[in-house]
Amino acid sequence: MFNYILKRFKKIVIRILALLFFLIFLLMTFLYLNYRLNNKYPNPNSVYSYVESNKTNEYLNEKNREFLKEKGIWAIRLSKDGTVIESFNKPKEVKDKFEITDVARFTRFYLADYPVFTYVVGDGLILFAYPKNSLDKLPFNYYNYNNFIINIELVGLFIILFLFLVYIFYRKDIKEIFKNTLPFQRALDSLYEDDYEKLDEYGELKDLATSINRANEKYNSLKVAQGKWIRGVSHDVRTPLANISWELSKENKESMDTKNIEEQVMKISNILEGLNLTMSLSNIEKESFTMESPLKVIRKLIVDKLNENRERKIIFNNNLKDQNIKIKMDPNLFYRMLENILKNSLIYTDGEIKVIISDDKDSLNIKILDEGEGIPENILDKINKEDLTNITKHGLGIFISKQIAELHDGNFIIKNKYPGLEVSFIFN
Repeated sequence: MFNYILKRFKKIVIRILALLFFLIFLLMTFLYLNYRLNNKYPNPNSVYSYVESNKTNEYLNEKNREFLKEKGIWAIRLSKDGTVIESFNKPKEVKDKFEITDVARFTRFYLADYPVFTYVVGDGLILFAYPKNSLDKLPFNYYNYNNFIINIELVGLFIILFLFLVYIFYRKDIKEIFKNTLPFQRALDSLYEDDYEKLDEYGELKDLATSINRANEKYNSLKVAQGKWIRGVSHDVRTPLANISWELSKENKESMDTKNIEEQVMKISNILEGLNLTMSLSNIEKESFTMESPLKVIRKLIVDKLNENRERKIIFNNNLKDQNIKIKMDPNLFYRMLENILKNSLIYTDGEIKVIISDDKDSLNIKILDEGEGIPENILDKINKEDLTNITKHGLGIFISKQIAELHDGNFIIKNKYPGLEVSFIFN
């Protein structure tokens, strides 16, 4: 939530800064263009000062001509009657004699479209003409006060509009923040309630919505699992307790079957151990897993079970292309995962048992097959649906194996072969 608010705040700041930078950019562009244009041609007063300081008998002597040529300026000097008495690079369209009306025009405006600047020298005039379209001459020597006030008001208006836009952006983003965060606040308030409404997972807060929805799903799954755990315990412990109670209720203590009591106590112990393991698997951290050889674990398991069941036949088929293959695992849990299946086959079947390990480009496959009667389909359905009720006789060990396989990012597949049962573990 904090990251989202911080992100929205950053957006507000970025928009404001973008507007500021845009205005600054326009201002700098304006100043730069004016600077470049103003510095492309020398100031007329500077030109006149240079020519005046370097004159000899002539204003347009060799040194001044070189200077004017370098600056791209042509010049003429007029006598008091308007006749051209000196010139440098004068265009052909410019007359050699000017009337007083001509002088009035080019002094105020242009001469043959050239911007000219006039200075009094002695009893005549000297004109410096810049290239066409180089400089603009302003045909006035005053500034309207009302225009000045209007310009000031416009600047003030622009500033107000800018601040208003900033405020609009701010209000819009704040409103959007509250609009987007309010559903999350409500969802958090009802996260563990039955009336929790799933959040829509879209937009900028998609990740947060997904996390909250997953938290609710995990809570519901935990609640369902706890309910199933309690129902499973109450159902499966009831029969052994009834048997124990029956033995203890006998008046003749000598006829009490202590072996039966021990078996029932062992059943209860195994049930509780298995159920506790199913609950504890959800809290195991995968970060503690290490790269280990599954082949090593399988060989140890088969040797252990053959030592315990010397009369049974367990066939091991090693079809691995890469004999050094390793996967990330907890060796003890991996052993328990395979042991549960193999142990069931040893207990509930009499025939041959096969353990097959193979690999291809992207996966490792482990199969355990027996020749028994298989498992009732309703038990298989309960295992797949993670329903622990009434599965402890055949399915609790299988269910634990399924959990361990999923903990190792593997796929668990179980199916009846008629006859026999086939359990597959696939790790990518």
